[in-house]
Amino acid sequence: MDRSNLSAVVNYDAEYQGNPYLPLWEYIPDGEPYVFEDPDNPGKYRVYVYGSHDMLKTEYCGKDLVVWSAPVEDLSAWRKDGVIFESIVNGSADTLYAPDVALVEKNGKKTYYLYPNDQAWGRGSMVCKADRPDGPFEVVNWKFKSTTETEGPLGFDPAVFVDDDGAVYGYWGFTDSWWGRLDSENMSTLAYGLSAKHNIPSYDQMMAENYDPKEFNIYQDKNTKKWGFFEASSIRKVGNKYVFIYSRNGLESEPTGKNYSQLAYGYSDSPAGPWKWGGIIVDAAGEVIPSENGGYDRTFAGGNTHGSICEIGGQWYVFYHRNLHAYARQSMVEPIAVEWDEKPVSEGGEVRISMAEVTSNGFFINGLSPYIRHSAGIASYLTGGATITPAYDETTTTLPIVNITNGVIAGIKYFNFDIEKGGKKSLEVELKPLGVTGTVDVYLRPDSAVNTPVERDKDGNVTSVGKGSKKLGTIELTKEMPQELTTFTLPADEIDKLDGQWGVFFVFNAKRYGDICEFYNMEFVSE
Repeated sequence: MDRSNLSAVVNYDAEYQGNPYLPLWEYIPDGEPYVFEDPDNPGKYRVYVYGSHDMLKTEYCGKDLVVWSAPVEDLSAWRKDGVIFESIVNGSADTLYAPDVALVEKNGKKTYYLYPNDQAWGRGSMVCKADRPDGPFEVVNWKFKSTTETEGPLGFDPAVFVDDDGAVYGYWGFTDSWWGRLDSENMSTLAYGLSAKHNIPSYDQMMAENYDPKEFNIYQDKNTKKWGFFEASSIRKVGNKYVFIYSRNGLESEPTGKNYSQLAYGYSDSPAGPWKWGGIIVDAAGEVIPSENGGYDRTFAGGNTHGSICEIGGQWYVFYHRNLHAYARQSMVEPIAVEWDEKPVSEGGEVRISMAEVTSNGFFINGLSPYIRHSAGIASYLTGGATITPAYDETTTTLPIVNITNGVIAGIKYFNFDIEKGGKKSLEVELKPLGVTGTVDVYLRPDSAVNTPVERDKDGNVTSVGKGSKKLGTIELTKEMPQELTTFTLPADEIDKLDGQWGVFFVFNAKRYGDICEFYNMEFVSE
């Protein structure tokens, strides 16, 4: 998307900048963002992000839900507000999955309802409430005379929406999408006399021989085979319309194939649908690069994603998560453009949401400062089998890139080289050599080069990391170097000639098989 008109309120003196936007040691996937009034500062507002908590290390999610928040005046000042809920039943903690939160205001009182997605037997429909957005939350829908079973239809990945007229709608499902009107008094059971209904179709439902689009809550148009519901229901109001967001199973006929990395959306005149296909908002597997064999390569690890959209200070964002493939998923955010028509969808009105690019920027949407230290772990372009190592200690300041072999490319996108700083420039790169002779070629790539292919010479050596890229220099590694963290320096006066946002890409080369090095940090220095 065009970044020229983007704006965000951030502190460029912040010690940490980038995506993931929470500290590198924190793992909050499935993020649902909301702007709520700060209960401790009436009249002030904060962005609250509710998600699951990847802390089990050998499986997804965790035994508690925590919330993080930031003032709308400074989207770089994130604060951990702590644990908001645990489900302890008979002395044992349940695993909690992707939650949602809904706000109900009656007679000047605000009540926050948490849907913790507790999938333990008998508790899949759990609902909790609190007087504050940061809890603590308590269960409110136990069955009569029970403290182990809850009542209500809500299932996996619940989403709940309270409309302007007070009507409440619920959405849920894993590879089978459902919706229903909820009782606004208890916020958990279906409204009297109503039943749950199918919402949008999954991939398998669409591809079945007996698929009948009329059985689903969608417009009967040319897009009835685009939906591919996987999980991650989310619902928002945009202007005079409603947007249903979900994790999409891509189609085999698409360049990216059948994957689970996309957030997609439909829109409607009502929270009850029917939904009209909108498109894809973000694909967490990164850029789609044409390959030499006529196919396409991806530039980050695949896996499921989950999130939603939120308007903060006049700027829209999509919140989602990326996968480190170690049961450690991290909170990500990108700017998007959202437009809508006043006329009804039934008369051709639309909601148009731009597709976001996966970047390292986070809320620094005009580019990161080159002049602070950045962890290699914020790389948003990573190919060749290299991985980012998760860490859980709250003193963690970097996540290294490891499994770096010949041909790996790592890119941090993007830096704002319009930030003025005098003096001679250099680039400092912290690597741990691993006893292999090789090189690290450093390139600068403009943001206009997104989705353009890597170019190689006849011997297979990389000569370009995308259209318009420029080689900054080469770091030499030898097998005799100490296998310890070492700072390498390259001249970087070239950056004074650049305008706008540029990525810094690292191409690792070696003639011998094996891990070349580990990549920890980088920083531009002005002397």
